[in-house]
Amino acid sequence: MYNYYFDIAAIIVFVVLIAMILSKKHIIDSTFKILGNLAWIAFLATLLDLISIYLINNRMHTGLTVGVNVLFFMSHMVVTFLFLMYVVSQVEMSETRTVLRKVILYAPLAVCLVALILTPFYDIIFSYTSEKGYEAGPLHFLVYVIAVGYFIWAIAYSVKYRKYLNRFFITMIILVGIINVLGFVCEAIWPYLSMRSFVVSMSAVIMYFFEEQTCATIEHDTNLVGKEYLAEVGGRMIINNYPFSVILIKMSNFDALSDTFGHNNTNSLAKSIASHVGHKYRLGRCFRITEATIAVLNTDVDKTKDMTQQLYDELSDSWEIEGMDISCDILMTECTYPEDAVDFENITSIIRHFDKLERNAGGIIDIDELHINEQIRIKQVENAIERGLNNNSFEVYYQPIRSLKKDTFVTAEALIRLTDPELGPVSPAEFIPIAENNGTIVAIGNYVLETVCRFIADNDMEKLGLHYIELNLSVIQCLQKDFIENIESIVGKYDIDPKYLCLEVTETASNYSPAVFKQNLETLGERGYSLALDDFGTGYANIERMVTSNFRIIKFDKEMTQYSSSEERLQQVFEKLQNVVHSMDSQVVAEGVETKEQYDYLKEIGCDYIQGYYFSKPVPQDEFVDFIRANNV
Repeated sequence: MYNYYFDIAAIIVFVVLIAMILSKKHIIDSTFKILGNLAWIAFLATLLDLISIYLINNRMHTGLTVGVNVLFFMSHMVVTFLFLMYVVSQVEMSETRTVLRKVILYAPLAVCLVALILTPFYDIIFSYTSEKGYEAGPLHFLVYVIAVGYFIWAIAYSVKYRKYLNRFFITMIILVGIINVLGFVCEAIWPYLSMRSFVVSMSAVIMYFFEEQTCATIEHDTNLVGKEYLAEVGGRMIINNYPFSVILIKMSNFDALSDTFGHNNTNSLAKSIASHVGHKYRLGRCFRITEATIAVLNTDVDKTKDMTQQLYDELSDSWEIEGMDISCDILMTECTYPEDAVDFENITSIIRHFDKLERNAGGIIDIDELHINEQIRIKQVENAIERGLNNNSFEVYYQPIRSLKKDTFVTAEALIRLTDPELGPVSPAEFIPIAENNGTIVAIGNYVLETVCRFIADNDMEKLGLHYIELNLSVIQCLQKDFIENIESIVGKYDIDPKYLCLEVTETASNYSPAVFKQNLETLGERGYSLALDDFGTGYANIERMVTSNFRIIKFDKEMTQYSSSEERLQQVFEKLQNVVHSMDSQVVAEGVETKEQYDYLKEIGCDYIQGYYFSKPVPQDEFVDFIRANNV
């Protein structure tokens, strides 16, 4: 005897779910529409299941019972098919599906539906008579095999294309999978429970709440969709290699208009423009980027330029707002995949750069005017930095520094290097400024400090003849609240004496917060760290910084070193500055020494240390140790 309670519970859940779906008419995602169809048909399947159980238990009219069961099986099959299509549609586009792909998707369902249609005549799936009741037919297993096959296909598809899917979607699919497996197991053990519909209803609820959190909604007054949906639609087109273009529209004088007419009037103007665009094109193809910027996605790329020009002409007319005729400067551009962008990150960079473009004039500009290649490169390097930190692909190199008085190598500068699997070698001159801008320089600095501390702990510095290792501190590091504590923590972890570390800073750091900068330096000096002023000679504030701060080492920039060895006036400047340094009981490191002529000159004037390619370029740790052992021992 069947238990009706789970089916009744499923009907209640479906009624509530369908009501919630109907209340979300402003949601336009295609996957949400698939979910809505799945809920309706699953609700119908549950009703048919209840009716079927009642008819069979009461040995009702044969034709009616067979018909209800056929419809039940058909709706049940369609539900599992829609679940697969819901998953597939997260990645694929219907426009890009080949005939073969459609056959593969639809064929199992078609075979099963045909078998069910023929069942009343040939008892293929089941048979029913009032005397014998319900009996399985020779292909009864087909319904379950195809249903389970569609379900497994959906799970496997999610796993295969997981890199394209939202992580919350993956979590949701896993949860749905677990619930369905448990439902199948329970029904196999206790067939009278009939839990299939209830399991489907709970799965649909989980899917609904995922869609509600991630789906696109429409601005009622403009018909625009949020920029997140542009990323979803555009990303899906790129995955399917489907050409499209994005037309960007901006009120370039939005701020000026706000100052003149007030923010409310200017905002009304922006909404009027957005509404004109939003109602001109198909729903789901116009997007809100910011208050003053919107985007139009066009799949007919051959007509993009004509569309852009037409829109520009329409939007450049004056607009009546609160009885005033207001004209605004409309700035437009377009980018096309795959000509102007290779992935959606490129398009995101274009949109972001266009939105921030400061240009108090209208017009249609070429995408090249946005210098997008630079933005794309920055994004690529940012990704390389992230990969480098996650995969430990950064490496610390060491450049030996020679004492001219002792005629031996007494220290070295630690220099960070990055070789990315996608970009290859990336110059520090390129990635360090980018890391400073996005804040990852702190993690890079910690990596260098920890690597150097590990090197000092693993090697006998006295035996190698090394007094200390120099390493650079960035502006951002110097201004961190936990700057001192962070250094002390890493140094303490390896239990090394601070005297083995010389911390280099540039005068630029002090320009941001002189008091913080000076206090941090004084604290480091008091705790036994040597301090060096790097790149001396590249700015105008260095002399003041050199005099007022307790630097043990002053590093003369390579340009000073190279020019002073060949020009007499610069020689005089170099020598006088060196005398100033010596008068403060500090020492000079001349950077960028590349020739014997430079070496001889620096030795003659009494320079303390030299660093440069004349002796060695920066080398990996093992090569550095071999070099020191070969030259110092």
